[in-house]
Amino acid sequence: MPLLGLPLPGPVRGVLGCLLVALTFWLAAHPAAAQTEDTRRATLNAGIAAARAEAERLQGDFKGLLAIRDRTEALITEAKALRREAEAARAAAQAQLAEIARAAVPDAAGAEKRQAEAELAQVEARLRQDGQSLRAAEELLARVTEARRSLFARRLLAPSPSPLTPAFWSELLDRAVPQIGERLADLRARAAENGLDDEELLGGAVVLVLALILYGISRSAGRRLARRWRRLCERTGIGPRRAAAVHAVIELCVTVAPVPVALALLILLNEDMDLSPGSVDSVAVRLLAAIAGAILGPGILRAMVAPRDPAMRLLAVGDPAARTIHRTGTAMLLIYAGNLVFAEFAIMAQFRAAIGEAATILTVLACCALLAGALARLAHAEPPDETELAAMPAASPVGSLGALAPLAWAVTAAAFACMLLGLTALGAFLMGRLLVTGILVALGWIVLIGVDALSVAPGDVARSPRLSRLCRTFTLRPGTLALGSIVVSGLLHAVVVGAMVFVVIGPWSLAHGELNPFQDAFLGTTVADLRGWLGAAGLALFAFAAGLLATRLATGWLDRRFLPHTRLDAGARYSVITVVGYGGLALTLVVALGQLGVNPQSLTVIAGALSVGIGFGLQSIVSNFVSGLIVLAERPIRVGDLVTVKGEEGRVKKISVRSTLIATGDRTDLVVPNTDLITSIVRNKTLTDDTQRLRVPLLLDKETDIEVLHEILLKVVERHPNVAAHPAPSALLMRIGEHGLEYEVRCFLVDLAASDATRSELNTIWLTLFRRAGIKLGGPPAA
Repeated sequence: MPLLGLPLPGPVRGVLGCLLVALTFWLAAHPAAAQTEDTRRATLNAGIAAARAEAERLQGDFKGLLAIRDRTEALITEAKALRREAEAARAAAQAQLAEIARAAVPDAAGAEKRQAEAELAQVEARLRQDGQSLRAAEELLARVTEARRSLFARRLLAPSPSPLTPAFWSELLDRAVPQIGERLADLRARAAENGLDDEELLGGAVVLVLALILYGISRSAGRRLARRWRRLCERTGIGPRRAAAVHAVIELCVTVAPVPVALALLILLNEDMDLSPGSVDSVAVRLLAAIAGAILGPGILRAMVAPRDPAMRLLAVGDPAARTIHRTGTAMLLIYAGNLVFAEFAIMAQFRAAIGEAATILTVLACCALLAGALARLAHAEPPDETELAAMPAASPVGSLGALAPLAWAVTAAAFACMLLGLTALGAFLMGRLLVTGILVALGWIVLIGVDALSVAPGDVARSPRLSRLCRTFTLRPGTLALGSIVVSGLLHAVVVGAMVFVVIGPWSLAHGELNPFQDAFLGTTVADLRGWLGAAGLALFAFAAGLLATRLATGWLDRRFLPHTRLDAGARYSVITVVGYGGLALTLVVALGQLGVNPQSLTVIAGALSVGIGFGLQSIVSNFVSGLIVLAERPIRVGDLVTVKGEEGRVKKISVRSTLIATGDRTDLVVPNTDLITSIVRNKTLTDDTQRLRVPLLLDKETDIEVLHEILLKVVERHPNVAAHPAPSALLMRIGEHGLEYEVRCFLVDLAASDATRSELNTIWLTLFRRAGIKLGGPPAA
């Protein structure tokens, strides 16, 4: 038996073989571990059988199927653990057999080998049993998930009488409405039988009043805290965006969050609650949840649009639009929450189904009317002028949110059509999802603005005593702290956006799933399910679109947020963004092809097989592509450089992997293949130094007064706004020629693009002053 890769002598191997035999017999004499595994397997199989039987019985119970799903996932975890243990035992048994075959102990080899083979056979049997149990549990999970989806679809698409048909009104007015009094009397009688008297109802009302009083107190405290924060911002000069972000957080945390927390505590304190549909406790829970939602939703809208305080507004809309958003959202939430409570009460009172359907229809129609009116007013509202925008310095433009208006119109029209067609459940679901999505988008907007407020600029560090003290404590440069805050802000952005995507589109209905959207996202939908629904091509297209969007967001964040605060120049930043963009595109393409079943290694084989054809047919394209990569990596030219390529001069405007775009002085764009930038001579005037020396030659008469000439030349060039003070300009006598004195004025320019204009202006001023001073230009004598 090798130990650490070294062969052992024969006697040692014999001793170890005897020890293994003894250990085997000891385990046979002490089968507690095996009995424990057998007990676990028996318990696992019994659990799978019980869950399967219960799933057949609870096909119409959504919450029951949800509980079975949780139990089945635990059974799958146990089955996988048993299979891993069995695989480890099989590997150990196989290693033991191999060692016995190599051992030089003939007497004990036969019995030991038979014992090891028997043990391996038992392990193989247990492994097959574990595999069967795992497959059974996975099949049960798939059946439960499919049952939940089918039940959700049936409830969502269940037909009901249309309000346009006489049957609906006949059922409502002739049968349902006349029975309301009788049902209420029966409800009171049942309540009296169950011990629910007026004192308990009065106690519940007192609790509700106390909760509302608590909300009022917290709101008052929040307003005082917000006023103190505004005064602190005015004294310390805190930026308007950061001040508005903290104000929104105060609005949410102090005035909104305590109420849902208090209501949740009231629910948790009652240990004897019966949450079955139609029970008193179920109605109470629905009432408390509706109150919490009716407070939380308007609080989020108020924190975003600040209808009474434009300085703290996070959305660039005028006062009328802000009031419209807040009032419409509040009214819709109150109506929808009231309908949820009434629906639960109708079940408890045993009203006929027409009562609940009529209430749902009125709720959806009212929400549609309110939303349509608000969208129409917002579409015709005048955008805020410069004065109004100045009054709300922290507000963000509404361009990105404006794209939600067509979606809102579409959902409103669809919900209205569902009400008329008799799909009441579907219409209520659409309107509810629209409300939840709108509130969550507003919450995400506030959170993202708050995350942006965490990032600081180097100037903010210098102005803040606390940040400066933090830099000195940890020996950090202000730029390093600023970059760190930007990176943290970017990571939080990604986390918040990802969480909001799951929360918005994850749970299709809170009434048909868990409150935790990450636990029950898409009702158990997996990538395999998406591939079955969309097909391989559809899933690949979706992955490609998602990858392109992620790449664009990443490059945009690098371009606007991160790279401008680094020490990289514009050319280096452009190279980084270009490389990241093409890298993300390549990775996206690989992932999309992987969804189609294309192995990346096969792409390498195909590329190798086509290399000869590429070499001949696409030689220039591949050469330009490789040259573009070299240009981006070595950076002999950068975006913004002033270059001369094959006699053409201009500034580099864009560098791609195939060609480079150069803007010439006559406002034309020159497309240069990247191969020319690598193989030909390129003159880069700003590669190592952005300043460029300008040389202006002059030919003057031999009789010119040198001192006067020097004074005129230097005084004019030093006063020109485009001439740099350092290095200082100079006037040099280069040669005393046959036709006069050859001078050259040298200076460095601030803006190299204006070199021709600077040369012309200097010559013009010099010529005027030469004439006044009597200085003549040189040249050959007249014939």
